[in-house]
Amino acid sequence: MRNGMPRTVKRMAGVLAVMALALVGTLRAQFDYRAKVVKIEDLTHDVRRVGLELEKSEGFSFTPGQYVFVNIPEYYVKQWNRKYGTDHAQVLRPYSFASSSSKLPRFDVIIKWARPPRNKDVPPGIASSFVHQHLRVGDVLEITEPTGDLYLRADTGEPIIIVAGGSGAAPFVSLLEYFFEREFDKNNEIYFFFGVRAKRDLFLHDRFLAWDKSKPRFHYIPALSHPRPEDNWEGETGYVQIPLDKRIKGPTGAHAYLAGPPIMIKFVEEVLRSKGITKDRTHYDEIEAR
Repeated sequence: MRNGMPRTVKRMAGVLAVMALALVGTLRAQFDYRAKVVKIEDLTHDVRRVGLELEKSEGFSFTPGQYVFVNIPEYYVKQWNRKYGTDHAQVLRPYSFASSSSKLPRFDVIIKWARPPRNKDVPPGIASSFVHQHLRVGDVLEITEPTGDLYLRADTGEPIIIVAGGSGAAPFVSLLEYFFEREFDKNNEIYFFFGVRAKRDLFLHDRFLAWDKSKPRFHYIPALSHPRPEDNWEGETGYVQIPLDKRIKGPTGAHAYLAGPPIMIKFVEEVLRSKGITKDRTHYDEIEAR
């Protein structure tokens, strides 16, 4: 229980709020800040890192693992509605910080292009299409103040288990940078499980490998669910809960941080419970942005 509210109730309230804002996009949010695009970098074939700088940073702070809502420009929404026959009003989406808070007033977000589901006659994701096809260096975005429940807990000396699916790894770039800046890896074993479909979907793979080599108590475990023949993959295969089950011995008092599709979180939580990691030691935000 936190602040007098059971965790499950609080989590559901947060999920419903995100769904109302991010998926429906009709409620008004308060965009108190503006951020200029200073860098755009393609990390994979469908994942892009956007570097932003706040025009005014007074009062703006975040805890690694949190996110902001980004307002998609009205002109683009109108163009989209005409092109696809949709009726979007205001469109806003949650994007996690993908850099340490120590770098403010600059920060990064990592955004995957949400293509249409296979065999379904629906448009791609409106917000991610804007970012991947129309956003340019010099553009200015309206954003909210930071929010989210996937925030940093205290340095307890106990293991830290991070499990990410696809673009769910974005908030953990911020979290890991923060851990290393404060030398959490000296007191805590840190395990980072990163599950994607094929090798081409592993973004920042070289950075994570370098951390694995240079920081003895940090363990990077990427897993491919559907490796391609050309990947020549010799690492873990299968969905990410499989290497998690294999590598983590229980019972353990570890804290776990999760980000990814709801189905991934469901199966990962089953593994965590089997290792003795309780719900109050499992932290995540269920957000999806298209």
